[in-house]
Amino acid sequence: MGLEVQHIAFLINPFCSKRTKLYAHWVEDQTKLHAKGALKLTMFFKDWPSSLQAFSQVWVLGGDGTYNFFANAYPNCQIPVAFFKGGTGNDFYWKLYGNVTREEHLGIILRAKSQAVDAGMCNGQLFLNGVGMGLEGEVLKSMNAIRAIGGLIGYFLAAIPQLFLFKSFRIRMCLETEWIERQVFLCMVFNSSRAGGGFHFVPHASIWDNQLDVLLCEPLSIFKRIWYLPKIQQGKHEHISFLHFQQAKQITIQADRELKAQIDGELIVSEKFEFHVLPSHFMVIVP
Repeated sequence: MGLEVQHIAFLINPFCSKRTKLYAHWVEDQTKLHAKGALKLTMFFKDWPSSLQAFSQVWVLGGDGTYNFFANAYPNCQIPVAFFKGGTGNDFYWKLYGNVTREEHLGIILRAKSQAVDAGMCNGQLFLNGVGMGLEGEVLKSMNAIRAIGGLIGYFLAAIPQLFLFKSFRIRMCLETEWIERQVFLCMVFNSSRAGGGFHFVPHASIWDNQLDVLLCEPLSIFKRIWYLPKIQQGKHEHISFLHFQQAKQITIQADRELKAQIDGELIVSEKFEFHVLPSHFMVIVP
């Protein structure tokens, strides 16, 4: 009886760097070496397939923006998904795999243990990581600094000017059926826990709990904004009195003005943001 070969679609960020392309080919070579003919890898650098029906797994190489593009291009994907690190922030990758070497990570992927993870929906768009309204959207306008320098340092450089300039805003928020109204400096809804290349905004958020996590920050002086930024980055802020954490499956946020927002590193603009959780939506290969 012949060996059953699994056909894998390997989707790579079309705008990836030469270094990421080399990594993709390393993955291809190592897979051939270790899978011993059991896996057939088809690489897509530019034109991703219109359907994944012909494949038994899909591997995605890029950053949080690429993962977001994948989730919205294949919102009903039923086959196991593996994520490979190839971005500047790599926050959702970290949530799944932590700080492992590329050899350790590939070993995890080849073992192919899968588990269902939640996703979120905001204004009709899927997200895996989270949505930051207001300040986060303004920081995204400085994305060139983040992309050029990368990760945490780039995020700090983009965020610091906005800590001086950004003005708080008023929201009406509905959690399930309960409405509240307040003035906020930060307003975030997360499926996962980390964004911005290493900011642990909601440290205990889980991608397996069938809930979305809300972080609200009261208006702050410029001194407090700067003083507490490193604490938020490290995830040492859950006890701070002006920060409020809540969970819900369905959330509506109505702002008093049009806001820029980042959704997994991609920009959207609106006055109203409607969220709901998508429980156990994607099967993901995990450790």
